Amino acid sequence: MDKEVITKELTKFNVTDTAIAQLRQDCMHLTIEKDGAEVIHKKRIIVKGLRVSCEKVRKSLKEDALEWGRAVDGEAKRIFALIQPIEDHLSDEENRFEEEKARIRAEEEAKKAAAIKVRVDRLYSLDCRFDGTIWLRNGELVATQTEVIGSPEEQFQTLCKTLQTAIDNENAVKAAEAEQIAKVKAEQERIAAEQAKERERLAAESKAIQDEKDRLAREAKAAQDAILKVEQDKLRAAELEKAKAEAAEKARIETEERLKREAEEKIAREKAEAEEKIRKEEKARIAAERKAQRRPDKEKLLEYARAITDIPQPSLKHDEFIALLATTTGEISQVLADLNRRLEEM
Repeated sequence: MDKEVITKELTKFNVTDTAIAQLRQDCMHLTIEKDGAEVIHKKRIIVKGLRVSCEKVRKSLKEDALEWGRAVDGEAKRIFALIQPIEDHLSDEENRFEEEKARIRAEEEAKKAAAIKVRVDRLYSLDCRFDGTIWLRNGELVATQTEVIGSPEEQFQTLCKTLQTAIDNENAVKAAEAEQIAKVKAEQERIAAEQAKERERLAAESKAIQDEKDRLAREAKAAQDAILKVEQDKLRAAELEKAKAEAAEKARIETEERLKREAEEKIAREKAEAEEKIRKEEKARIAAERKAQRRPDKEKLLEYARAITDIPQPSLKHDEFIALLATTTGEISQVLADLNRRLEEM
């Protein structure tokens, strides 16, 4: 093709060095902090549109001849080399802005998770249990997990005060029960002391009767033995009742200790499960952020693969070159297919 014709056809690119220089002057000094994300984005779209337009012109012009294609490619590459730093700068600024937004979101989510953990720990300290959806205490509903997470701080503190009041009331009842048990025990000891005192009195009376009525010794002794037996039976009965009460008290204490131990083990288990859940959620969030950060490189490689696919094949006459071209095209297609597959997995 005549060089003058080529030069004339190349003007179809409709992109002058002066225009590109003006774009460089307008864009290379732009930053997110000074000009804002919206300005950066709009400028990048303009530059990208200019590059895409050049690409379309390049493909159209290359259809005529290989020499024309080399000229078009050279001009396109030259223009791309001038445009690419501008687009890269704008893309870097835009990416840096998005990364900063992601970092701020991560900090906010971490603060929210810490606040939720404080509330969860507070409910556990107030003898509450979580079944995965709602919070219970002594088998009764306290609040749903949504209410615990989303309620205002004043409302949550009111709930905690109500729970603490219930615990204080229960402790007061337990203290009253313990006091009542102590009173019963004291009463039993008083009765036993009075019985002992009565036995002493009866023994003294029996001895006085024996000294005074010696002639009735046999009858007095029989009477005394009968009275003594009755008192001993009473004493044995009282001691038996005391033993039963002590056994019952021991069983009650052992039961309370067992229940307390089981409750502590359950609290520790549920707390560990909650911490494991938070750890898994944090791991998933980090993986998602990492995938988002890698997305620009992935898109660039996909665009690179598409650009290779769009390269037209030369028209050949000799069979060996045609076969070589077919083999090479197949290998390139296989490499590109493998590249696309691996990119989809990332």
